[in-house]
Amino acid sequence: NEFARRFGRSEESAFINGDGINEPAGILNVTRGGEIGVTTEGTTVLTYDEIIKLYFSLKPEHRRNAVWLMNDETAFKLRTLKDDHGNYLWNQADNTILSKPVEYSNYMPNMVSGEIPIAFGDFSYYWIIERQPLTIKVLHERYLINGEIGFAGCERLDGRLILQEAVKLLKMAS
Repeated sequence: NEFARRFGRSEESAFINGDGINEPAGILNVTRGGEIGVTTEGTTVLTYDEIIKLYFSLKPEHRRNAVWLMNDETAFKLRTLKDDHGNYLWNQADNTILSKPVEYSNYMPNMVSGEIPIAFGDFSYYWIIERQPLTIKVLHERYLINGEIGFAGCERLDGRLILQEAVKLLKMAS
């Protein structure tokens, strides 16, 4: 179970932030990830209008299955955003923004200058290929002296957004 948790965290990080060199090209990858849909005017804050612009920067055919992706800190800040009439952008009852579900990842950047804290799109266009499944070997020889057992795990996989226009990114101003 611990191997699965650790591999899962590493994979999530790579699928989001991977540079494509010896790891998957993540959705935030500059050349092979999603497209910048909106660049904010502020370096650490965003507005209701910028979220609306990001929503509509995605083509309607990709909006159908789209979800929002952000970390907890960004989600907390978005939960307080209101329109001009005092209505919250975030629907607290069903955890949606503009009727689209919100997913969380601690591997998404915070809302700071130059970072990309929000992705919005149809992530079914991010393909993951398992080249070699997770294998675990038990290591007895070296660890037996101290009455211990060692384990080594290995897995080979790759990932890439095959249609860049399917995911739009919100980038904070520099």
